Amino acid sequence: MKVLLINPQGSDIFGKMGAQMPPLGLGYLAAFAIQNGHEVQILDLGVEKKELTMSDIECFDLVGISVDTPRYYNALEAAKLVKGAGCIVVMGGYHATFMDKEVLKTGVVDFIVRGEGELIFIELLNMLETNFAEQNFEAIDGISYLKDGKYKKNKNAKLPTNLDDFPFPARDLFKLDQYKNRLGERPLINLITSRGCPFDCHFCSSTKFAGKKWRARSAKSIVDELEVLYHDYGYRAFTFLDDNFTINKTRMMEFADEVEARNLKDIIWWCFSRVDILANNEDMVKRLAEVGAFTMFLGLESANENSLENYGKNINLKQQTKAIELLRKYGIRVLGSFILGDVSENKKMINNTVDWAINLNPYTVQFALLTPYPGTQLYKEIEQEDKFWHKQWDLYDGFHSIVKMDHLAPEEMEELFYNSYKRFYLRYNRIMGKSKVKLNGYYTMPKGIMFALTKLYRPFDNFFSLRKFMKSNATKKAIENISLN
Repeated sequence: MKVLLINPQGSDIFGKMGAQMPPLGLGYLAAFAIQNGHEVQILDLGVEKKELTMSDIECFDLVGISVDTPRYYNALEAAKLVKGAGCIVVMGGYHATFMDKEVLKTGVVDFIVRGEGELIFIELLNMLETNFAEQNFEAIDGISYLKDGKYKKNKNAKLPTNLDDFPFPARDLFKLDQYKNRLGERPLINLITSRGCPFDCHFCSSTKFAGKKWRARSAKSIVDELEVLYHDYGYRAFTFLDDNFTINKTRMMEFADEVEARNLKDIIWWCFSRVDILANNEDMVKRLAEVGAFTMFLGLESANENSLENYGKNINLKQQTKAIELLRKYGIRVLGSFILGDVSENKKMINNTVDWAINLNPYTVQFALLTPYPGTQLYKEIEQEDKFWHKQWDLYDGFHSIVKMDHLAPEEMEELFYNSYKRFYLRYNRIMGKSKVKLNGYYTMPKGIMFALTKLYRPFDNFFSLRKFMKSNATKKAIENISLN
């Protein structure tokens, strides 16, 4: 079959903060489809910045569309056009997985592939190529569809276990020069080395999507892929998009040994980690620093113990402090992420979290408003308690107030959110202190909000014009230019 895979326009908070990287989920689907004899192209509307047209889709038999919650409406618009062209429409990704019935009822999607889609997608493609009389969609686990107008949801598919057997993503189908994300001023490329998450945080749907059992590629497999990216593509900066790259110390030590054994010099990389794991493994932190660990993303979430408990984080403030101290000790930058707006939080509690962020002073900070995504424990709780303001999915981006709070109105919560960035970044030691780095020939703070302000907008004449500016919509645009470095 001739297959087109589409990544829709739009983004969540990570996209708004500059995380522009190839959608590896589509890269894996493409690799499997090509391996099984299908012709595949990928169209990433997130970087091509074009409207989907009939000429883009008219030569394909089937179009697959990946969708997360904030991009759902854009994905539907694409599906309408594809369906109008007479193509089969398949949708996958987080939002489609957990809202499959809603998606199918739009009438513009033929099949939903739920959860990890590679093996399911191939089975579906192969069946669609057979004679109509031989097609038995009930036999394909992990799909949802309409039969005679009735909603059908087949049982969940088994999760793949040996990830080393997977082909590498079909990166040759991406226009890699269009992805502008950087790490330490170097072009950045992404990898995924494990699936599943045992921690089951209440605001995250990863466990429901990919299971609680952590399934990992071997250190050898990881560095095999790094070698290809290093030698064939010329990359020296990488980001590991696992929910928690560092979860297994043995694998991390083997990874470090493999990197050194293969002489992959002068590389830097970025990953997600957890403070409890880092705080208990200083030798691992030291070893990872020796083989290029540059930045680690830590979900610190809150300074309020009640909120941490409500989020199901199972971490404490002491672990947060120790983990950051260790990373600093070995020269690894910290991207600290905080969630504002637990249902029971008040203004004082929100400000406590911002104060805590200022006290910890990570290299870069990310604040996000609590967003109950479909598939999460949080979503179920908020729905049961009738605490949703709305379900306008494109606003489920971490920038908008979604939850009815006990003590704060939506406009108050959003004001506190934008103030959190101002309070963190507009401080003397952030603007004038030792954290300055050289960017584009000028010394400034680490690619934070002041960098965005001074590069994108004219200087301020006085304090009062600054204050007026900070209350304007331009502040929001500036926040969107914070780097994930």
